[in-house]
Amino acid sequence: MAFQRKFKRTAQATVTLPAFGRRRLAAAVGAGVAFAAAGAMVLSVTGAGAASASTSARDTATAADSAHSSVSQFGIADPNLINETPTLQASQLAAMKAIGISSVRLDANWDWVQYGGPQTFDWAQLDQVVKSVRAAGMSVDLIIDGCPPWAALAGTSGDASPQPASSAQYATWAAEVAARYAPQGVGTFEIWNEPNNAGFWQPKPNPAAYTADLKAAYASIKSVDPSAFVISGGLAPEVNDGTNINAVTFLQDMYADGAKGSFDAVGYHPYSYPARPNTYKSWSGWSQMAQTSPSIRSVMTSNGDSSKQIWITETGAPSAGPDGVGQAAEATALTQAIADAKATSWIGGLYIYSWQDQGTDSTNDQDWFGLMTAAGAPKLAYAAVAAAIK
Repeated sequence: MAFQRKFKRTAQATVTLPAFGRRRLAAAVGAGVAFAAAGAMVLSVTGAGAASASTSARDTATAADSAHSSVSQFGIADPNLINETPTLQASQLAAMKAIGISSVRLDANWDWVQYGGPQTFDWAQLDQVVKSVRAAGMSVDLIIDGCPPWAALAGTSGDASPQPASSAQYATWAAEVAARYAPQGVGTFEIWNEPNNAGFWQPKPNPAAYTADLKAAYASIKSVDPSAFVISGGLAPEVNDGTNINAVTFLQDMYADGAKGSFDAVGYHPYSYPARPNTYKSWSGWSQMAQTSPSIRSVMTSNGDSSKQIWITETGAPSAGPDGVGQAAEATALTQAIADAKATSWIGGLYIYSWQDQGTDSTNDQDWFGLMTAAGAPKLAYAAVAAAIK
């Protein structure tokens, strides 16, 4: 799939950033990112081996670890909620809550708030959306991401999502976010979004640089709020293509670079379409969570982190578009994902991408990931998610 994330500055133009897709190779081209669909992905992980073709989402090795549910949040990853009016935010949040959604994943984007320089702050949009979510009685996962040009790595001028030049400076931003929103009841912070994808880490993914930022941000957030729950940046199910880095490989590199002890849960985006979560495919993000060798889970276990959970901070499938699966299959995929999460003790949270379709362009997968149509009508997935969460 590919989705779009909209970054909006107060009184400034909206900039649309492309994200990642399954079944496609990605390459950064200048300030933009071009995505091409691939007929089938071949798992390119160091030491990867073939796993048995199973229709179960959990293999025999993890079955004993899946005896009970410990999912604490079923949420919506909604990067566009911040752009809505307070009235529309309240209406949409009420509709989410009505189907059992208890949390919303939002961007605390550094470039939005401090785009004018290190001494300038414009918290208005972020304050309002956090206020709306908390007023609805829902929790927030704040993604501490983005980087203003003045704080970005040299040579990334004009890039949509540049690497921060300084881990210490990024950590200062993370502490600012925690200090502002922890008193408002925000206790979950995710350190970046898809740092293994060139669309969100430019000039290209760098595990060592990301790990340095993760370690610094973790320490700074905990210094502000020792009870904060810090999730590593949700990793995309990429292939190793010389630019993007497969999630399993990236996690291995994070541990090698000293990430252990600097997160409370591993963030992951196990997109699998057109396959469903309970269909084994070596390229599937869902299969790579625990069924491939190595897998996200096996890397955690081999590094002594079996007691920590995976938080699925995005998952979904497009109902239309070039890689669209149809409304019925979208609903089935989300039903399976929720059921699987409930049955797996090491999955701590699951966030669906996303609430509403972004448009109706039949040539664009990005428009079709919502539980609601672009016109605001419920899709089949809306009722399916309500039944699955219940």
